[in-house]
Amino acid sequence: MIIENARAAMLSNYEVLQLLEEQQENQKKAQDATDGISVPENLRTVQFELTEYLKTTACSTQDQQQVKEFVEAMKSYELTLAEKLQLLNLRPRSAVEIYLLIEECEERFSEDQLEELLQTVISSLPRDDDEMMEEEYEEEQAQ
Repeated sequence: MIIENARAAMLSNYEVLQLLEEQQENQKKAQDATDGISVPENLRTVQFELTEYLKTTACSTQDQQQVKEFVEAMKSYELTLAEKLQLLNLRPRSAVEIYLLIEECEERFSEDQLEELLQTVISSLPRDDDEMMEEEYEEEQAQ
């Protein structure tokens, strides 16, 4: 991944994680190739901590194809880039979560549109914990 202008765009958590992993790999290669070059320890610490954090979030299970499909699906909705990024990063699974992420949601979208948006997010960005949630729901219904 090449960053053309470091201050020109917002990145998703997935893109940040990919960039960090690439940088760490390049730093290791450079350090192995020349024994004298080392990366500042505080930079490595920040990279490591951020990578470990991002691996605990939804972006760790995303892949490039999912992100592309999500971006394509979101073109039919009038959302800002920041709203799209929040939907991508947080993967909401209820209308309440969408209301929290989209500014003036009730004025911009009908209930049907919101439900459609929610289903689009759920289908294009499946969550690893969805299966667990379904099992818990089925257990509750059985009782």
